[in-house]
Amino acid sequence: MERHFAIIDRLEEHFLLLSQYLDLGWPGADIHKYNLEDIGSDPKLKNSDAIILSGFDHADEAMRKLLEQSENGSLPLIILLSTSRSVPDLPNILPLEGLTTSSLNNAVAEGMKRFSDRGLRDANTASGIAEPATNQYADNDTLTKKIHGLRGYRLIRELGRGGMSRVWLAERALDGLEVAVKVLDVNNIDDDRMIERFIREYNILASIENIHVAKIFDQTFTDEYAFIVMERFSGGNLIRRIRGGIKPDKALDYLRQIASGLDDVHRKKIVHRDLKPGNILFRADDTLAILDFGLARMVIEEDLSDHGEVYGTPSYVSPEQARGKNVDHRSDIYSLGIIYYQMLTGKKPYRADNPMAMFYKHVHAEIPKLQAPHQKYQPLLEKMLSKSPDGRFQSAAELIEAIHKFK
Repeated sequence: MERHFAIIDRLEEHFLLLSQYLDLGWPGADIHKYNLEDIGSDPKLKNSDAIILSGFDHADEAMRKLLEQSENGSLPLIILLSTSRSVPDLPNILPLEGLTTSSLNNAVAEGMKRFSDRGLRDANTASGIAEPATNQYADNDTLTKKIHGLRGYRLIRELGRGGMSRVWLAERALDGLEVAVKVLDVNNIDDDRMIERFIREYNILASIENIHVAKIFDQTFTDEYAFIVMERFSGGNLIRRIRGGIKPDKALDYLRQIASGLDDVHRKKIVHRDLKPGNILFRADDTLAILDFGLARMVIEEDLSDHGEVYGTPSYVSPEQARGKNVDHRSDIYSLGIIYYQMLTGKKPYRADNPMAMFYKHVHAEIPKLQAPHQKYQPLLEKMLSKSPDGRFQSAAELIEAIHKFK
């Protein structure tokens, strides 16, 4: 029986990842994106096996009512991925931070079985419905036992995942230092470019010594897995700070720190190509660092330019990136401008229903205008978000000089 899942992502950043998680549990499932206002009105959404609400606070009154409607059978099963740090121990409410494939699919499976047992959904009465497809990622304990070759480190728990890799919290046996271990399952990679990117990420990070670029400790390969051991960040990512609100002077300081890291990255003739708040992490002392260089490329590698292909996250790509053109370091400066607007306002400058519509806006839409009390930063924003690379700051160092003028 084909499964039908609906995803409503308030943050507009997790739909692709959640789709991948669900597809691992129920291969071939029909998965669609909806808006919150579609609940109760869209027939297709009403007939879904489960609705995944991502990026909402479970304590919100509207969310509480939706969960109640789900429990009494007037709405399909709802799984709420809450932004709150304190999440009640309930099967249909999960913390968004640290979500794993197994935790999401287990919650969906348990919820569908609960609905079936109570006879709330006719579509869920078939036997075996609540058993997600088995896969290598279903059980963290099993995976821990399978990973061999990472000598000198003890895996503790999974921190998250993206694409074909997973990130684990680990402890270094030598001194007990907590580190983050990025793990790539080589045997399940059909595209050799994924392995190339993994190796490239290590080489890039290992070549840069800047407090605002993630520190690398080690890289190891076995017949089954590839590992990158890097710095562990305990302060969360920039998404969390944007969500809580950032004062203008603090946003300017964060902008300077990111630009400082980019300056060293660009001096190595490297373009990040996927700069976004989720790739900016904080230490306990509030200093930040750039990470996730899996899409980064050397500017001089003309054979790796992928003409016509668009890489990166749609909300943050530069106009030339959106058009599938060659990019250089000034593309990262544009992405940083999007992040800066988001830090100041709490929202992204452009909204669209699909990636192609978002690409169009990056190319053609007007540069957003800042309102009081942020208007004085408009010249800085406009130069970062120029549609033409020639109109932007020509280097991160030039951007840093401009930032100092506002202090």
